[in-house]
Order: sequence, then C-alpha cells, then structure tokens
Amino acid sequence: MERYHTLEALVVGRKAMPGGDVILSFVGPEGASQAVARKAMRPSGRSGRLSLFHHLRFQVYQKPGSDLPTLTQAELVGRLEGLEHPQRFPFASFLAELAFRVASPEVAGRVWPLLVSALRGVAKHPNPRLVAIWGGWRILKAAGLAPNLSGEGTHLLDGDLSTRGGVYLGLEGLEALAAVLRLPGSEAIDALQEAPLDRLMQALLAHIRYTVGELGSMVLLNNSNAVR
Repeated sequence: MERYHTLEALVVGRKAMPGGDVILSFVGPEGASQAVARKAMRPSGRSGRLSLFHHLRFQVYQKPGSDLPTLTQAELVGRLEGLEHPQRFPFASFLAELAFRVASPEVAGRVWPLLVSALRGVAKHPNPRLVAIWGGWRILKAAGLAPNLSGEGTHLLDGDLSTRGGVYLGLEGLEALAAVLRLPGSEAIDALQEAPLDRLMQALLAHIRYTVGELGSMVLLNNSNAVR
C-alpha cells in the first residue's frame, strides 16, 4: 500500500484542533477525503494555502495505524472568489457539504465539475439561491440520487407535508425540476428564472434529508433566511 498519494481537490471544510493542527476536507475528481495539516494555525504555518474554496494540488502521507493522512505538500492551483459574502456563503457551504457527503470514488468524476461550476455561479449570479438550487439537484443526479418524477419517488415532492415529509411543487415546479435534471446548465438556469424557487429549495432539502441525511450547513441556510 502506497503511503504517499498526490491529489487535486477543492478545500470544502476546515476544523481547527488544539495545538494548531487543522483537519481539512476536500472534494476532487477522485472523491471526498480528509487530511491533517500539522501546525497550520501557528504563525509559521502555511495556512494561506489552506482556505475554504481554494483549489489545491497536494500530497498526503498515510502513517500505518493512523485514521487520517497528514498533508505534506500543498500547491495553490486557484481560488474561487466572492463566496465569503454573507448572502452567498450559506449557499456555497451547502453545496460543498452536499458534494462531500455524496462524492464517492464511483461518482466523484461527475460531482466534481458540477460543484466547481455551481460555486462559480453562486459567486457571480445575481440570485445565488437559484444557482444553488440548480447545483444541488444536479449534484444529487450525478450521485445517482435524483428523484423519480414519474413514479413512487414523487411522493417526496408532491405529497402532504405533515404526513409524508414532502413538498408540494405543483405543475410549474415539477416542470422546472425536470428541466434542471435534463437540460444543459445554461438552459436549466433559464428555466428557473420564473420557477417557484421557494418550493424547489424546500423540496431539495427534503429530498437530501431523505437520501443523504441532515446537513450541518442547513442551519446556515435557515439562519440567513436563504431558504426563502
């Protein structure tokens, strides 16, 4: 088993630890992963290259018996700007966490470009919620978790909220969701311009809870009123 491994990925999570270490979460073409950056928070640490939404090429070392590999080298490939804005950060965090949860090696090659595209859209589009809705549904589809719009799966989307845990989309909502899942990116974004975004977001969150589980970033969405 190789102890050194070189990867390329986007930093989607940071957790500072006692002593100055940082646990980093990544999503890249090979899947979701984590590594420990030793002493990254200390004054001598190279934490500037380890910020959220930085695109890195890096090397990790897996010590036998250790749960997480250690980051040994990091090269900054690029950075996604504008996501720190209070109106955009909740959506960026939501998409990043969703991708991290679903990006198994089998589907990461499809999830990775969608995540990058969606984050760029969230940073630049006048309506970041619209892009987040597109990105969330497309990431789910890439992971094989899209709803069945013509079968039993519609109960999650077109049912009684109190008894089935679903969200009523109506005809316009179902047509918009079908466009998001089937059309190319720019055409899908256009299809959302007049769509019922409130219901599409609520349905997206309900479907994620059912297929993936609760996301911590959902609290950010609720606290910032980003869901509505």
